Amino acid sequence: MPGDPLTLQLGKAHHTGYLVEDIEATVGRLVEQFGAGPFFLIKNVPLENLRSGGEAAEFVHNSAFGYCGDDPVELIETVRLAPDRVERAFSGSRPRVHHVAYTVPRAEVEALRSELDRRGLPTYLSAQLGEVENTFHDASASLGHDVEIQVDSAEFREFFEMVRGGAEGWDGSDPLRSIGV
Repeated sequence: MPGDPLTLQLGKAHHTGYLVEDIEATVGRLVEQFGAGPFFLIKNVPLENLRSGGEAAEFVHNSAFGYCGDDPVELIETVRLAPDRVERAFSGSRPRVHHVAYTVPRAEVEALRSELDRRGLPTYLSAQLGEVENTFHDASASLGHDVEIQVDSAEFREFFEMVRGGAEGWDGSDPLRSIGV
């Protein structure tokens, strides 16, 4: 019910994040089986201000972003994770859905994050990459995957516009493209 104070307003999902063992092999399967792509690979995503439970954290990983049909997807290949709560959140079988991401205006993000924490969906990791700020919330007991909250920013929108632009009229060539950020 819109306007109901009991209803958590996340809006429309932005993208789905999948944990994978090998990004290159996964991209090959997604291209062949679903016509997804191309994917834009960021090796060792240079995150800053990583925190978990009030302490420094590690989330060393590679990510590839692309489109599968009309939906953006993120493929995550982890390298090093800490502390234990972060490592547990990224453990389990692969491939699998890890999170569904939502983009929230800066003016609303803190209230939403607090409300998620209050409702038993605690933040277990926060990070920043330039203007892009995100938190991961443990929703696995309710949904089988976590929730990522992204602060809406021009940098975030421009990145995904570039990914969408790559998918428009894509001819199947060069399915995995390394980029720097």
